[in-house]
Formats: sequence, structure tokens, C-alpha cells
Amino acid sequence: MVIYLRRAGDADIDRLVADPSVFEDFLFEEGVEDLDFLDLGEAWHALHYLLTGSADDVGHTLGIIIAALPELGADENGEGGIGLIAPPLMRAFADALDRQDDATLARRFDPRAMAKADVYMADSFGADALDYVMRGIPALRNFAAQCRRTGDGAIRVIAHND
Repeated sequence: MVIYLRRAGDADIDRLVADPSVFEDFLFEEGVEDLDFLDLGEAWHALHYLLTGSADDVGHTLGIIIAALPELGADENGEGGIGLIAPPLMRAFADALDRQDDATLARRFDPRAMAKADVYMADSFGADALDYVMRGIPALRNFAAQCRRTGDGAIRVIAHND
């Protein structure tokens, strides 16, 4: 399973709600700037754990990666997975993320505790897992900052990588 974030303005969201068939084209649009699309890969749940200290949806602003969100539709398997991160929530996330330092987040990385909490893929973390997971932090910072600058929200897609 992987998670993608795609910056989306009000007009984008209106278009997606009106015609969900354009969703895939929007998500993987050619020429989209790096700051408008973020692939969290399989590190998504570990990132959530580092940000919130939990494997679950804890209702915290830093928990948008797995938070219950208003759904825009089902994924290609007919399951839920296309969620809307409204602009105010994305702005709050960016602000909260600004207050987190990388060293504190890295100290939360505990493969045993994460595996016990059932963090996705934690039971297969190798020696380089911390580096892999921590690469997502600056990417999240940049993405959230771009959304805050433009006043946009985002679309979160949970996809199966089979």
C-alpha cells in the first residue's frame, strides 16, 4: 500500500467532485511540479507514527496521513481511499510540522515498538529504514508549505501497490 498527496485548489476539487472519471488524469498529470505531488511510498505509516507517536488515527493535526477525511470517491478497487484535505487543515498541518524538528522525529523511530503497534512494513525494517522514512519529512514540509503558500488543500490517495 502507498499514499500519494496531490495539491488541489477549489476549482480542482469542484472538477473532481463533478466528474470523478478525471481523477487519475489529475493525480498523475504530466508536468506537475514536484511541490504539487508527493509519493510517500511505503513509508507513509512510519511517517505518521513519527509525527503522532501512534499507529492509529489520533485526531491530531499532524495525523493527516491516515486521518479520516471527507471522501471524494473510491479507488480503482472500489474501496475508500480518495480523501480531501481541506485548505485550513493543510495550513494547520504545515504550521504544526514547522514546529517539529527532525532530531525529535528521528528519536521516535523504534522498529520494535512500531512493529508491536502494527505500523505498516515495520516488521521488515532493515538497517537503512530510518533514512528511508526520514526522507519523507522534508518532502512533507515542502509539499505542505507549497499548499500553505497557494492557499490550497490536497487530495490524499491510498493505493494498493500490486
